[in-house]
Amino acid sequence: MGKKKQKIVLPPELPPDIPEDEVEVSDDDLQFIKENRSYASLLSTLDTHSITKHVTRVADAKDDALEKLYEKRMQKNALKKEKEETGLQVDRADALPIKTLDGKLHYRTATKTVSENDPSEEGTAEDVNADEGMVKLTKSEKRAKLKKMKKEAKKQGKEMAKTEVEDTPQAAVLAEIKEDLTAEEAFESKKCKLAELGSALLTDPESNIKLLKEMVQISKDNNHTIVKLGLLSLLAVFKDIIPGYRIRLPTEKELEMKVSKTVRKMRYYESTLLSAYKVYLQRLMALENKPLFQHVAVRCICSLLDANPHFNYRESLLDATVRNISSTNDAIRFWCIFSVHHFSL
Repeated sequence: MGKKKQKIVLPPELPPDIPEDEVEVSDDDLQFIKENRSYASLLSTLDTHSITKHVTRVADAKDDALEKLYEKRMQKNALKKEKEETGLQVDRADALPIKTLDGKLHYRTATKTVSENDPSEEGTAEDVNADEGMVKLTKSEKRAKLKKMKKEAKKQGKEMAKTEVEDTPQAAVLAEIKEDLTAEEAFESKKCKLAELGSALLTDPESNIKLLKEMVQISKDNNHTIVKLGLLSLLAVFKDIIPGYRIRLPTEKELEMKVSKTVRKMRYYESTLLSAYKVYLQRLMALENKPLFQHVAVRCICSLLDANPHFNYRESLLDATVRNISSTNDAIRFWCIFSVHHFSL
């Protein structure tokens, strides 16, 4: 059995449009409205404008009249669009759009503002200036104007000079503060660098033996405090990593021979250590005669002689210790005597 097709029920046709003059109201209608005013209050709240806006069909209208109505509506819509286009559209990245039931996106707009440099205004200003230029000044008026201009220029020059004089001490103070800050930052960074290099060498000297050269380079800084810190840091590192034997560098024939990786690595470690140690001792010998660094330099020399009396360049350390044994400084003299006595045992 096939399904029966459902009949489509069409909506009823609209009643004919009757003009208001032809509408006749009976007494019964008036009496009914008086008795049931509460029902009629709903009609007073209806929005007739919105109803007519949505109703597109016109009852009992001819084709020509309908075309005119459609044309009027199209003109109204076009005018509305033009008004909307006159506004400045908000950037789509800044404002969220509104999506209508038709699926279209509408963005909020803002009215255009008149630019400050309006060409029309400029034109009026030029016209005014032109009108003013047409008036010729007398010689006395020209002289008075020139005097005023000169006075104003002098005043401006004096004010500029005052501001420059006031700004120069402030600028100098700011420059000094910046220099101090940069110097402090550089000092702190070098201190941290020395600490990092020293800790790396103490933890794994064989892998980080290259860092000795960098520490020696930092100890040659222009800052006296950094130099002292560098010398003392190198002293702690050398006392810890110097081996318990004298290093003998390989000869040319030994260098030409093939050796294993471990031997090659050991030779590199010993040669790098010995070269850095030699540069460090030369630095100490150069600073022992300077009053600013004599205390630190002699202390490092005596400490190295006490800790490693068997190691390379011990003769140089002993000579420097004996040289300073008659120093006027009690601390230096005590260190030298103690080191020589300990070395002779």
